[in-house]
Amino acid sequence: MTQEQKLQKLIALLESYNIPVKSDRGNFRGGLVRYRDAYYFYMNRKLDVDAKIRLIEREFKNWPLESEEGQRVLQQLLEQPVS
Repeated sequence: MTQEQKLQKLIALLESYNIPVKSDRGNFRGGLVRYRDAYYFYMNRKLDVDAKIRLIEREFKNWPLESEEGQRVLQQLLEQPVS
């Protein structure tokens, strides 16, 4: 699995939890944001793929997933070797 594929799967995991992923330019790195009882995940589009993966990983570690299935899927994605 390539880094780009891993990123796409992590984004799909976020969206499966009804967390829209937004990508904008600006003076920020990004992260999970709560606004009016809804979560959004913002990423700086200038970040490289590895930085985006680390950002999602950091946010997931700080935000406990409600289901064990989600935790298992996240762990599998992060541990997959990159080809």
